[in-house]
Amino acid sequence: MSQIKGFALSIILVIALFLISAISAGIVADLIGVWKKPIIGAFAAFCVVMCGYITAPSYKREAALIWFIVGAIAAWFLSGDSFYPEDHEHEYQLTIIPIIATYLSGIFALLICLVWHKQRDNQ
Repeated sequence: MSQIKGFALSIILVIALFLISAISAGIVADLIGVWKKPIIGAFAAFCVVMCGYITAPSYKREAALIWFIVGAIAAWFLSGDSFYPEDHEHEYQLTIIPIIATYLSGIFALLICLVWHKQRDNQ
C-alpha cells in the first residue's frame, strides 16, 4: 500500500512541478526577452522527467521513461501550431523548433536519470 501512496504522491508532485516550471520559465523568458515557447517546453520537460525519477518510490528508471513518454504526448497536443515570433525574419511561419527543444530536453533529462541510476547501482 505504501508503494501506491508513493506513486500517487509522485504523480501529484510531477503535475505540480510541471505547472510551476512552465509558469516560471515563461516569466523568466519574458523578462529576458527571448522566445518563450521553446524555453517553457524545454524547461518543463526537463523538470517533469527529473521529478518523476526523483520522487518515484521504486522503479525509478521506468518512472522516468513513462513520464518522458507521457510528457512527449502531452507536449505534442499542448504545443499546437508553432510560429516564429514577430521579430524573426521568418515571422508567422510554422516551425517545429519548440517541440524539438522540448523533446531534446526530455531526452537529455532521461539520459541523466539513467546515468545517475547506473552510478547509484555501482556504489
